[in-house]
Amino acid sequence: MGGDAVRMMAKIETGERLESPDEMTPEYREALVHLMTMQADSELAGGYGYVPWIMKAPTVEEKHVVAQIVKDELRHAAVMYGLLADLGFDVDAHVRPHDEIFRMRIDAAADIGTTRITSDKRVNIFYYPIDTWADFIFFNFCMDRGAGHQLEDVRQCSYGPWVRAIEGIFKEEKFHIRHGEFWVKKLAGDPATHDEAQTTFNRWYIRTMNIFGRPG
Repeated sequence: MGGDAVRMMAKIETGERLESPDEMTPEYREALVHLMTMQADSELAGGYGYVPWIMKAPTVEEKHVVAQIVKDELRHAAVMYGLLADLGFDVDAHVRPHDEIFRMRIDAAADIGTTRITSDKRVNIFYYPIDTWADFIFFNFCMDRGAGHQLEDVRQCSYGPWVRAIEGIFKEEKFHIRHGEFWVKKLAGDPATHDEAQTTFNRWYIRTMNIFGRPG
């Protein structure tokens, strides 16, 4: 281990967080950029996938809620891309060629497991379409919980700017979770929608588990 790596690890092991690229080894920076790009791309692709539900949500109040969720996701993306820019990452050069790809969705019946099938870094659950209101609800109900576990890990990470940024993102994700909980109870408790709710949950639960990678 070289001198720079020794100094970096000594700082991390004392509980001190890194604050600038100058404190990082190239390997640390590469891994950090990869992880933060995954979050940034996922936030942006997720927001794109929700947009149609502003128009298709069942009530005016729900249209407003969906619009707020879209706004939150795009804000999260902007925050994450801002952190990447601070590390010298060319955000425009990354987003511009991927902008159309972020809108791409696969067939709803497809099962891609843990595979990433495009050149962006989004978590692969964002390849699946949101075709029904139940899809929208259970996507948020399941995925925001899965993302919450990942965000909890970030809150303990060694890069200070990311830790601080996550706090605001985490609070907004909790709002998304509460919205999902309300509607899950509503859909599951209504005999007319109970079976659809169960089927939809089963589908999104597996997809959410896949964001954690292959077992073993």
